[in-house]
This record gives sequence, structure tokens and C-alpha cells, in this order.
Amino acid sequence: MSSSFDYDLIIIGAGVGGHGAALHAVKCGLKTAIIEAADMGGTCVNRGCIPSKALLAASGRVRELRDQQHLKSFGIQVGGVQFERAAIADHATSLVSKIQGDLTNSLKRLGVDTIRGWGKLAGSQKVTVTTEAGEEKTYTAQDIMLSPGSVPFVPPGIELDGKTVFTSDEAIKLDWLPQWVAIIGSGYIGLEFSDVYTALGSEVSMIEALDQLMPTFDPDIAKVAQRLLIAPRDIDTHVGVIAKTVTPGSPVTIELADPKT
Repeated sequence: MSSSFDYDLIIIGAGVGGHGAALHAVKCGLKTAIIEAADMGGTCVNRGCIPSKALLAASGRVRELRDQQHLKSFGIQVGGVQFERAAIADHATSLVSKIQGDLTNSLKRLGVDTIRGWGKLAGSQKVTVTTEAGEEKTYTAQDIMLSPGSVPFVPPGIELDGKTVFTSDEAIKLDWLPQWVAIIGSGYIGLEFSDVYTALGSEVSMIEALDQLMPTFDPDIAKVAQRLLIAPRDIDTHVGVIAKTVTPGSPVTIELADPKT
């Protein structure tokens, strides 16, 4: 490392991508720092892949145990299957916490400096980090890698309140189970949550702006998903329409419109 820089590499964002890059950089002999303003692990660990799969696993067991006809074909009888929403949510949270800890410890063990705060490019080979307390410090590096992650996209006209109208970031916490929920979008995230909610007793409406469900899926996979994950479920589907406006409340008001007009 040149003595004129604080680090060989600074990575902004400690998600799965940033973590993997940091481990590789250390193996290559680079002095490395990683900047994170929120939870270690980023979207995948905290609000995406990990907790969603934990919820799918738990809710899937509920669905299996309530499928009396299928169980009866094996000579199995199970009655009065109950679940605790909070315990299912805690299961996902515990798994996330463990992976957060493992990720943090792996960086520490390999000598990667973790800098807490909001990282921002501040010129050539410079990064400014602002802490929660408002303190600001500048670091220099030979190279800077941007791995800032993502946030849910909210289309125009949709008003969020975090309770009756919310994104996947709130849904993943499973703080409550709505009797009915409308899911805007039929990609893999919408499909996952429709499976969780229907398994736990919620009615689901799925709204897709394009002319078919799961429009970005491989056509053959989409057909299988339609047959296994949509058709047998309590899901009311609407394709070729957009949610022009969504207003929070009890009930939520959704105005549908033709996207072509």
C-alpha cells in the first residue's frame, strides 16, 4: 500500500457483495476497510433472502400439517394445527442475528476495518463518513468499491404508512397478519410473500401491470409456479392493470387503471 493512502481498498456497503469483496481483497494482501451505516449483511441478510426463506420454511410447515387430504393418503391424521405468529417472526430474527454476527466476526478475524456511518464519495480516492452523531471524517484509498445495496421501489401514487400500506421491508418482520393483503407486483418477492401469507391464513390479491403473472420469469418456470404456487392458493389475481393510487386506512383504498391509457 502506498503510504499516501489510508487503505488499499475502501468498500461502501457491508452487504453480501461488499463482504465477499472484502474477504477477497484481504486474501490478495490489500489493507481493506468496509463502511456500513445500518445492519451488517445488507438487504439479503436483514430484509431479503435469509428472513424470507425462514418465513417460507415455517409457514410451509403449517401448510403441510393442515393439508388433511394429503396427510390422510399417508395414513396420518393431524388435528387442530395452530401457530404463533410472534414465534415464527422470532425464528427469522434469530437466524438473521446469527448470520450478522458470523459476518461481522469474519471481517474482524481477517483484519478488515469496519467503519460505521454513511459513506459518500468526496473526490478522487476519497470517502467521507458521517456518523449517527453527525461527526464527519474523511478516508483515502487507492481504490473505492461501491456496494450500497437497494431499497424497495414504490411506484408513484402509492402512499406508505408502514402499517396498512407497506413494503417488503416491513412485511419481512411479520409484526402482524392481515386478514387480506394486496401485493403489487408478481415477481419473486411478491410470490414469496403470497406463499407466506396464504399459508398463515391471509387472503391475497396480486396486482400485475403487465399482461401476465411473473413476466420476468423463464416461461417454463412461470408455468410451474402458476400451477403450484398460485392456482391452489387463495389468491385473487389481476393482470394488465396498475395500482394508480393506494391510500392507507381501514380499509385501504386501491384505484386500478389500464396502464396503456
